[in-house]
Amino acid sequence: MEPTILTNWLSYPESGYLNVTDNTEQKLSHLVLGLSVTNILGTMNRKIRKIVYDSRKVGPDSLFVAIPGKNMDGGAFIKDAITQGASAFITQTPLDSLNELGLGSRDVTALYVENSRKALSIVSANFYRSPSERLALTGITGTNGKTTTSYILETLFRADGIRTGVIGTINYHYDDKNFPAPVTTPESLDLNRMLDEMIEEKIENCFLEVSSHALHQSRVHDMRFKAGIFTNLSRDHLDFHGDMERYKNAKKKLFLENRVQHRIFNIDDTVGQKFFEEFKAGSFTTGIDSNADFKAEDIVLTKSGCQFTLKTPFGTEEIYSNLLGQHNVYNLLSAVAGAMVQDISLGRVQEVLRHIQPIPGRFERIENSQGISVLVDYAHTDDALSNAISAAKAFTEGKLIVVFGCGGDRDKGKRKAMGQAVLNEADYSVITSDNPRSEDPEQIIGDILQGVPSSAREGDDYAAIINREEAIEHAIHLAGKNDLVLIAGKGHEDYQILGTQTIHFDDREVARSALRKRNH
Repeated sequence: MEPTILTNWLSYPESGYLNVTDNTEQKLSHLVLGLSVTNILGTMNRKIRKIVYDSRKVGPDSLFVAIPGKNMDGGAFIKDAITQGASAFITQTPLDSLNELGLGSRDVTALYVENSRKALSIVSANFYRSPSERLALTGITGTNGKTTTSYILETLFRADGIRTGVIGTINYHYDDKNFPAPVTTPESLDLNRMLDEMIEEKIENCFLEVSSHALHQSRVHDMRFKAGIFTNLSRDHLDFHGDMERYKNAKKKLFLENRVQHRIFNIDDTVGQKFFEEFKAGSFTTGIDSNADFKAEDIVLTKSGCQFTLKTPFGTEEIYSNLLGQHNVYNLLSAVAGAMVQDISLGRVQEVLRHIQPIPGRFERIENSQGISVLVDYAHTDDALSNAISAAKAFTEGKLIVVFGCGGDRDKGKRKAMGQAVLNEADYSVITSDNPRSEDPEQIIGDILQGVPSSAREGDDYAAIINREEAIEHAIHLAGKNDLVLIAGKGHEDYQILGTQTIHFDDREVARSALRKRNH
């Protein structure tokens, strides 16, 4: 059966969003506007008070969207949802295979769609009056730099008097409200609800980190973006995507399945160049080595920050920033492009970047009076580690000591590459645990050690210490005057996952404690 696009129930007004003033009760016929439905059983004339994708949260007059999960398919919980009062449900399980539910005799409406995750995104947007149409949304995707870019953008817009929100890896926040971030990009229902809340609080711009998981799972499907930014692509998350081609295609969905007004691509990155060639119309480019629209020239990297000549379609300016390393020059370019295509002036950019504060857990300095430098960074891929090490080397007068590990139950293929990246480039390495999760930390370290060069010697060139606290203490104890200790992998995270147990653990706190011990 060919799908039917449900557009006849309600028409969009000229503003582009549903003119509904009360989110607490809407017609099912309103909510399915634009949804591609193959089969319908039951009436569309139902009042819906809330949308849920977790059957445990179903109540009377709920629309339950049964989405496939990592371990369980929401379709298995349709019966529970109906029992708890759901008046309608959406599923990608064919309705004729649900005969045991006795749908014909129940007061419930069933809708069959090919992709229930896309359906969730569409009905959520309709329920919350299409919030991506009502504020300026900037989406940032790529392997590295999403968080830093979003924070720079937030700083630039706030300095221009614009009220902003950020949804990403560190937290979700707007005004003085902060919420924990269980995932980088929330599920579409939660995302639309948050954006609607921001709008109610008069937020004008939101900066959204868009993960590859979110794109693959259609959490931002058919949203409107004022700007979409691609930072780079390197190996990560292959435990989820399978290979680099699928990972790349997930990132591309930001520009393929959404309405993006201004597309911004880092064309020094091979994938970024390919994306630009595919989506050239209405696109801008960033780069250092390429002839980009937003280009950094005459770069000087120091231990106090960076300076460069910024060339843009809107003029040229000398930029000074206390953000460290060439990788942050790329992040600055992405943010500047995203800001300037949304009418932030070049003069404002120059003024703000000079005083911008470091981002939590991103090359974050741990201040001390002992003559050594300690940095905490989120780098957790071989490419990010190489970038961080290169940045650190630029202002390391003595030895560079790197503490790092790899997460358990994640892409095992990158462990050897991370070992190679660090052992080849650092003066001394301390290999330790990250979040082992259900894996044996010794086995994880064993995988990393496969990347150790044959010339490297344990004790002379590296140490393997399972306990992360002990590993950090060891590195800081070894450091002499003018040495730099880079603690990589966890950045802003304040926890560690050991088996099924989550404990408090903050690299920054542990580093400060180790520095105090060293002082006595």
